[in-house]
Amino acid sequence: MMDPPAIQYEEPKRKSSLSSGISMRRRSKANGSHYKRIALILSLTVLSLFWIVTTVYLQIFSAKIGQQSGIIIYNNTKDMSESESIKVTNLMEPSNEMGLVIHNAAVVELQNEEKLRTTGFAPGQFCSFCNWQKETMCAGRLEFLMTRYQMNETAAKESLRDRCTTPTIPRNVYAEDDEPSIILQVGPHKTGTTALQSLIYDMAKVRNIVFLEDNLRIPFEHELPGAFHGEGLYLNLPHCSINRHKRDGGQMSQSMCGPMREIFPEFVVDAYNKSQDILLVAEDFDRPEINFNRLHFFLQPYKKIKVISTYRRMHDWLPSWYNQIVDHYKVEYAQGNETYPSILDWLEEKYDRFLLSHGVTLAERFKSYEFIESVHLINMHDMGDSLVETFFCDILQAKATCNAIKGGARPSKSNIGTDHEYQRLAIAAKRAGIIPASSLEKKIQIRRVSQFLMNQVEQTNTSLPRLCPSSELMQTIFAQELEHERKYFPKWFESQGGEDALRKSFEKAVRNKFCAHDVDKIFDTGIMDDIFRQVK
Repeated sequence: MMDPPAIQYEEPKRKSSLSSGISMRRRSKANGSHYKRIALILSLTVLSLFWIVTTVYLQIFSAKIGQQSGIIIYNNTKDMSESESIKVTNLMEPSNEMGLVIHNAAVVELQNEEKLRTTGFAPGQFCSFCNWQKETMCAGRLEFLMTRYQMNETAAKESLRDRCTTPTIPRNVYAEDDEPSIILQVGPHKTGTTALQSLIYDMAKVRNIVFLEDNLRIPFEHELPGAFHGEGLYLNLPHCSINRHKRDGGQMSQSMCGPMREIFPEFVVDAYNKSQDILLVAEDFDRPEINFNRLHFFLQPYKKIKVISTYRRMHDWLPSWYNQIVDHYKVEYAQGNETYPSILDWLEEKYDRFLLSHGVTLAERFKSYEFIESVHLINMHDMGDSLVETFFCDILQAKATCNAIKGGARPSKSNIGTDHEYQRLAIAAKRAGIIPASSLEKKIQIRRVSQFLMNQVEQTNTSLPRLCPSSELMQTIFAQELEHERKYFPKWFESQGGEDALRKSFEKAVRNKFCAHDVDKIFDTGIMDDIFRQVK
């Protein structure tokens, strides 16, 4: 409070100095008391207004928190637009899990298996996954010091303390039921992840408020930087979590991951402190080389990490996955840099490797780690006409996003596979000198010639010789499918006709998807020579 201004006045008749002084002190005291009363009244008025404004704000804020503190789970027997809602925690079976709930999915549990623990990240300890420099992690610098200068591990870590110590993360503290979640949709490939990523990326750019209404936080490119952009930007996280980066088949080196290691944890902490649920969809989490210690490091301080994996029958998934891979490398094959494998060659050489990326194996791998709170397996064959709508409306039950999709929001991209047997045949004919080499130099030429060969074979009713996989391998695949569906989707499995129906679907797929053209026999017999001569 400012002091009252000095009062100046003149007496009409001057009194003695004593009486004059007393008079001035009395007036000054009276005026001072007057200003103090005014200041007190003003202070009480301001405090009253502040109390009123604060009360109103807290009421509005509480109402908003009630709407946005998590995904509202509606009773499935009622329309989602109704105001009455309940907190349903059952997935396939009842559960006591609180917070964000994933619906209509099988809960993956591993029996009698000790969980794998990741390296702790307590503040002050050596941080393997922090940046020494943007092109080098602290683990790499530690190895360099121990190798180049023959330092023992303790001394080397001590020399790196200033740059390589796990920082203290300023974060909110929540009651267990109020903890926000991270939802990782981990694929695998060929289970609709491209469509999900496309919708999420497109909506986040222009209608991010929709996700925020569902309390879902989506990272933008500047928050998850790396080699992947557009709808694929979410792949930067798994590729920076691959154990030895490019040496283990990743597409990002240590130096390329430097900005992400610095920026993405800031995004995660910001979302956590705002009590937001993070959603990440990235099919490259299906890689067996993922370093779970590093992944855990990127996701802290979240305690509730929920994983969603998608089940697709192997007799559908394997041919689709094969077709995507060979299509990706078709120019390499056409140039003769690599041999174009048939699906039979591919299964023989890589079946065990790709089995590690199947939805069930993937789900069980994530479940084996202690820091993963829950793992859920959704059935691609039971998701209706729109996987995207089912994911947001039925699995997550994210009301605002669901309404946006029902209102017309659609993914701008999808990844629907096609058969590539005629592409393999065309490239084999080029490399054998049967068709001109110049006809298959570009992707568009490969597509054109492949389509031409297929059309001519169909129009002339030419029957081409084929090779099919061994019954032993097919029986192994069928037995695994049978086990998967009986274990995780028993009711759906029986509703589809059980083992007999599965066997019929499997045998049809073997005939149509697993057999390959016998290229050598086609060339030796000359059965397609007239067609090949028409290729220019």
